[in-house]
Amino acid sequence: MPRKKTALPSDHAKDIAKTWAKERPELDPLDYLLPIYLLRIARIVERSADQRARRSFGISSAELRVLLALRRAGGNYSRRPTDLFRALLVTSGAITKNVDRLAAIGFVKRQPDPSDKGGFLIHLTARGKQVADKSMVDLTTSSILSRNSISLSRTGRKAMIKFLEQILLDLESNGDEASG
Repeated sequence: MPRKKTALPSDHAKDIAKTWAKERPELDPLDYLLPIYLLRIARIVERSADQRARRSFGISSAELRVLLALRRAGGNYSRRPTDLFRALLVTSGAITKNVDRLAAIGFVKRQPDPSDKGGFLIHLTARGKQVADKSMVDLTTSSILSRNSISLSRTGRKAMIKFLEQILLDLESNGDEASG
């Protein structure tokens, strides 16, 4: 029995562009293809990051992002919960859930905030710092978007970063609600 041809992911977006071109030829496909490609890439990257974080460290990629936010804070590797949810573009409930899980496994700890009588800081433990540092090395060498995994040259990757930075600047300067 002949093997059925599987559609490639890029075929999906091309099919969308082709069908919309028939239905609404006055619309510029560049205006709707960019979000489609960015969403598909984001989903693939997030799924891969989550699988890698779970396999390597026994935590979700969302929990790993908390560790990384604390690690890059420098100093004593601490931040207020409010700073974390703003930096990571998630809800306060999501931060609470992630911090609870990370505290239970010894990657972070809560301590009173000396500058806020009723507040507290989330501190990265030595064990959490080791995980954050190891994950950054892993990210730079074996993530789904690392130089070892995609065919873009260094120049191409730098251009892509520049384009994405411009998109973020435009969205954030327009007061996009998802910006942090």
